[in-house]
Amino acid sequence: MSELAIQRVSYKELSEFKYKSFDDPYEIVAFMTDHLRETMLACPNNEDKSKTALYIATDGNVAVGRVLQFGTKLKADGEIVSAQTGGSTYVEEKYRPLGVGASLLFASKKSDEYDFKINSLFSKMIVPMLLRLKYIIFEIPQYGILRDLTPMFASVGLKGIPLNVCGTIANLPIRLMDVINKTKRRKLLKKFVVRKVTEVPEWAGEIASNDSHKYMELHDKKWLQWNLDYNMNGYPDDKQSFYTITDKSGKPVGFFMTKERFEEKAGRYHNVLRGTIVEWGTVDPDVLSEADINLLALYSFSPKIFLVLTVTTETKTAKMLKKMGFLRHGILQMAIYDKKKKYDDIGNINLWRIRYGSCNTIIYGQTPHQIS
Repeated sequence: MSELAIQRVSYKELSEFKYKSFDDPYEIVAFMTDHLRETMLACPNNEDKSKTALYIATDGNVAVGRVLQFGTKLKADGEIVSAQTGGSTYVEEKYRPLGVGASLLFASKKSDEYDFKINSLFSKMIVPMLLRLKYIIFEIPQYGILRDLTPMFASVGLKGIPLNVCGTIANLPIRLMDVINKTKRRKLLKKFVVRKVTEVPEWAGEIASNDSHKYMELHDKKWLQWNLDYNMNGYPDDKQSFYTITDKSGKPVGFFMTKERFEEKAGRYHNVLRGTIVEWGTVDPDVLSEADINLLALYSFSPKIFLVLTVTTETKTAKMLKKMGFLRHGILQMAIYDKKKKYDDIGNINLWRIRYGSCNTIIYGQTPHQIS
């Protein structure tokens, strides 16, 4: 074994394919497909191409680990500040006991490029490292609702007619819940118009960027459009969708954004399509509530969706989600680092605008980053 080191690749070097100079028997660098590279280069918050695109852990000239880095923006007490986010951290298994994962995280943290760091959708194994590095960890309640139980029977070997029969019977409680939910949905659709669009309107970014919370990741029009147009893998079943909500006169009242990801293996199940409600906003929650938007979003997914996920820190919204059939489904963790300790209350989750689509979770798949 040669000397282990952490190599930095800038966005300029990423655009010039210089990351391909490493030996790659573990496919650490091969992960950087042309599709992912184009997605990273298109990020609207990566204006300075001298900043870091990824760190690569090396054993001699052999790549043994990586972590991707993106620029983002935070809105903190009315001030717009630049921040760093990232993910897809991976270390080749035999190098994990050597602390390579911690070295990658430390390289990112000690960088002087940004005073603020924000990360999300990481595995539980990474949490102790982040805490040692003085990150603040938020545990955000996550809610899920099953939409099609057929994959549960497929995972135990059923096929053809037996699979369809068992799936249909098992789905009866879901369809009964749909009767209640769709009645509520029809009432909403008598007042509002929901339209799928490919161009994010400016007003949607303004809603997302100007709610009453003191802290938020800035999800303006450019950021939303990037997440709509790009994703990490480019698989046919991986897609993002954006919907506007207006009143009958065409006046904007809200929006929502969803993503779908195909997974060959998801725990005990195989070949499932997962959905997530990643972003939403409302002009007036008394007119159109968060729960209303989640209900409208629930019925926008593909018919074969296995599970739909969302998050909320609002007690009232959580109660309404449960009435729709959502159940608590673990937590979504988010990590914050304020290098200069500029904001005393930045660790108060109640002061944050929380969405599933924080950091780069929209472009990524569903699997937490592997770093152990």
